[in-house]
Amino acid sequence: MSRQKLKLYLLSLVLFGILGLLALGLTELILRYQAISEGSERRDHVERTDYLPVRFRPHYEGQFWGIPFTTNRYGFRDEPDFPPQRPPGEFRVLSLGDSIGFGLGVPADQHYTQVAERILAADSPSPTVRVVNAGGQGYSPSGYFVYLNHEGIRLDPSFLVVEIELCNDISDEAFLEWIDEDRDGRPERIEGGRYQLSWDGNLLGTYSTGWSLLDRSYLGTIAVRRALSLVARFGDPRPVPESAVLYSLGFDRILLTTERIERGWENALGAIEGMYELARSNNIPFLLMVMPSRYLYEDTVPYTGLAESLYQRGIALAGERKIPFVGMREKIAAAGGADLFFDFAHLTEKGNQVVGEELAQLLLNGDPSQRSAAWQAEPPLTHKKTIIGLE
Repeated sequence: MSRQKLKLYLLSLVLFGILGLLALGLTELILRYQAISEGSERRDHVERTDYLPVRFRPHYEGQFWGIPFTTNRYGFRDEPDFPPQRPPGEFRVLSLGDSIGFGLGVPADQHYTQVAERILAADSPSPTVRVVNAGGQGYSPSGYFVYLNHEGIRLDPSFLVVEIELCNDISDEAFLEWIDEDRDGRPERIEGGRYQLSWDGNLLGTYSTGWSLLDRSYLGTIAVRRALSLVARFGDPRPVPESAVLYSLGFDRILLTTERIERGWENALGAIEGMYELARSNNIPFLLMVMPSRYLYEDTVPYTGLAESLYQRGIALAGERKIPFVGMREKIAAAGGADLFFDFAHLTEKGNQVVGEELAQLLLNGDPSQRSAAWQAEPPLTHKKTIIGLE
């Protein structure tokens, strides 16, 4: 090949490369416009940190599911700013959790943290009671632990409450990676997961491939979701455990192998243990709230049986590891069961009232680790159809 032809060939490659990049860029902008214009609400309420893929932004004003909310300097929902160091006489509860802990779909003053705060303020001998809603900082137990280790413990809580809901948390944990583990095997930071921050600052629900440019783009997110959906639709040779019907967002179901689900359990329980140990080392009483899903109160096979197995396994493992916990299933059942949810996991205002009242009583009674009844697993609810075990 002559030098002139080689130059023309290289020039053509460069030209096609530039045109290709322009086409990809234009497609990305079109997809971004469609995603934003089709959405009824902004999704720019999160930020990325050195140790968390996403967390709530400080000093934010917006709305979630039609409910307006703001965040304070710590990124906490509808909380006033307060000093990191607890003033003398203040009883400060730090409440961690996912979207249930955040209070998705209910006004802030109807969330269980504020219900508990009002009861405590009326009955507690402390001159000041503050139940801090720190829900959403990390979205699952590994994120809560990393957040607590880096920031939360510095807020000097009098009590630490952690909410979990296993139908959602285990699948979230299955896609997370622990990075820079310490000598106790706990992560200094986490990566991956179902939630990523896009290049323009919006929240994306995706499967993290580990390629930052792909994960943080609208084009990459849509491509990954559609590719996984196609594979699931036309068949995949790998067996998918039946329990994945609870964990799955749809497109990611084929990725939820038995091994991945078990890793999700290991991550979740390891992170909860880490939070308990961190609290104990700082002389902070700890309580794990195990929330049920709506499936537990319905007669739907296989969802009811699988959700029952998840719930029982969660409280059994908490008891075995001597983690102070309370299961909220029976309290919710007595107050209306399925009627206290507006979807598979999120509580109505009445549901939050029930949980808040129970939480307040537990806090008024002192450190739950001193009460052996907290270790006892609840009996399964009675359903007409056979309970299906977790694979």
